[in-house]
Amino acid sequence: MHIGINYLVFTLRAMYIKQAIFVLALLYSVSITAQNGVWQTAVYSDDEWRYAPGDASIPDNWNEADFDDSTWLEGQGGIGYGDGDDMTIINPVQSLFMRKTFTVSDKSKIIRALFNADFDDAYIAYINGVEISRDNITGAGAWNSGTNGEREARIYMGGGPSANFLTNDLDALLIDGENVLAVQTHNWNISSSDLTSLYWLSFLSTEELPEFGQLDNIINTGTVGSNGGGFNSTLPIVRINTDNVEIPNEPKIPGSMEIVWNGEGANNNSEANANEFQGNIRIEKRGQSSLFLFPKSSYLLETVDANGEDMDVSFLNFPEEEDFILHGPYSDKTLMRNVLIFDIANKIGQYASRTRYVELIVNGEYEGIYVVMERIKRDENRVDIARLREEDVEGDELTGGYIIKIDKDQPDWLSFFNVATSNEKKLEYQYVYPRREDIKLEQEVYIQSYVDSFEQVMFNQGSTIDGKSYKDFIDIESFVDHFLLVEFAMDIDAYRFSTYMYKDKDSNGGKLKCGPLWDFNLSFGNANFCDGWDPNGYMYLRNCDQGNPFWWGRLFAEEEFANHAKCRWQELREGVLREQNIFDFINAQVDILQPALNRNYERWPILTEWVWPNPEVFGSYDGEISFLKAFIRDRLRWMDNNLLGVCDSTLVIEPPTGFDFVVSPNPVRDQLNI
Repeated sequence: MHIGINYLVFTLRAMYIKQAIFVLALLYSVSITAQNGVWQTAVYSDDEWRYAPGDASIPDNWNEADFDDSTWLEGQGGIGYGDGDDMTIINPVQSLFMRKTFTVSDKSKIIRALFNADFDDAYIAYINGVEISRDNITGAGAWNSGTNGEREARIYMGGGPSANFLTNDLDALLIDGENVLAVQTHNWNISSSDLTSLYWLSFLSTEELPEFGQLDNIINTGTVGSNGGGFNSTLPIVRINTDNVEIPNEPKIPGSMEIVWNGEGANNNSEANANEFQGNIRIEKRGQSSLFLFPKSSYLLETVDANGEDMDVSFLNFPEEEDFILHGPYSDKTLMRNVLIFDIANKIGQYASRTRYVELIVNGEYEGIYVVMERIKRDENRVDIARLREEDVEGDELTGGYIIKIDKDQPDWLSFFNVATSNEKKLEYQYVYPRREDIKLEQEVYIQSYVDSFEQVMFNQGSTIDGKSYKDFIDIESFVDHFLLVEFAMDIDAYRFSTYMYKDKDSNGGKLKCGPLWDFNLSFGNANFCDGWDPNGYMYLRNCDQGNPFWWGRLFAEEEFANHAKCRWQELREGVLREQNIFDFINAQVDILQPALNRNYERWPILTEWVWPNPEVFGSYDGEISFLKAFIRDRLRWMDNNLLGVCDSTLVIEPPTGFDFVVSPNPVRDQLNI
């Protein structure tokens, strides 16, 4: 185990001197012993346990070492019912309270502690009355508390227990002599059909201790987290430290980030010194529905200097910037839907976030496979438009640059027009750049008026404003590409959520462009609502909640736009969107992810579970990939046969003033005729 000095300085910055001395001593002890220590088990799941069904008679001190449990029942763990994994069968209960004593001869020789649990539906565990771990339950844990949801046990279905490395001070937690492990297991509700309670407590010691036994084969001490003995990965390893302060939804809190990366395809050790990046950050959780639905969090972070000021950095071959996202795919069990569509967008010439798979450790806990992504913002390496300054309130300077989006949450202004599927709901726009707290009144008036003019000419089809048609307001190529990619991906949130647009100064082209693409977790068939699982049909015509902008339908009533889309589709199908090219990319991602998949799905064992809004459960990672490919194959065929428009051999291009000419064929292959 190697610990960088800069990391220690940052970590200890806010600590008292006595605490710092203790931590330094502990880290020194770990660094010289962890390599040569031995793992043993103090408590086994099938030991004889004392237990009692939960009721109001359970006293507050039931989990302490000196509590008298002689009147409790005794039985072999696991204790439960309904799954065929129970050694002691009991009647249905809301909760179950269990105690198991164990002896420690010399706690000074214990370096780490590991608690393993296989349970249905939730638990809280204690050693000598101090909480050490919990899962799927919040609050104080009264005997009649429910859980945060249903959760199936894993082992009887071929999985393994969840591993939880203790963050407690072991010297204060343990007693030389008799200790007690106490666990309360909770059911989703009293009518639940099953309950499982299988628990292990293991220790890493400097030498073998006679009171402990060998590890069960099912316990893995080296696959989860930097506290678990370390692991090797061909993915970069990102370590986030916030001094064990829980990362909130907002605001951002200070922390540090370290990245271990030895280059493409090389092994990286989770406990190695940071060699790719080491520095200060501010971090918060991000997301909307995912923030509350999924236990695997995503994060928004910014790199900062020692004074907490924003600082551009480059790592993992990303262009230098300060704002990044750690995206934690959860409902997308392939882990790659965003990566796939962003790669396609970049290959066809439309900027989308660059991506990089990593394995993430937060405050010593392994969090699985994540995707580092660029946050959408104005930057020469991201959305490359002019910087709009506070004083830019007239002339050409006022005309750009702007980034706006159509999304849920708080709108900054409403369209004058209804969405396509409602006579009561207006389209909602938000400022992205400048931010709503920074944009000046003149700038608000300008961008709103510009978008309104575009919508006016689309609503009054065939009309103009000041001699300008819809083609004078939008960049047709970017709108066509956006349409083709979101339709190809069958993005369930297409058009009405996470739809970005941007505009540069008039002197730099100045038309409204559509993009970058964002948030494709619920694409490529990964949705059980709004017919998201069906590879047939157009998303822009579907009557989903919120409603789509009316002007997509109007655009496809324009012959030139529809024909352009048809020709562009045929061009892409011969290249980037050729089926084999897409499948080759998917296979390459599987190869990249394969060495880390077991760790990710041990941390998040959901391959055999339904996660909102999956269309069905495929039961394995291979099954998820097979579904993704099958959906893509069917979707490509449908769009080949049903895309609107006609791609003629000639296309009339708007000429410079005073000239008329025709280019053929289009797309051009061997010969160009003018």
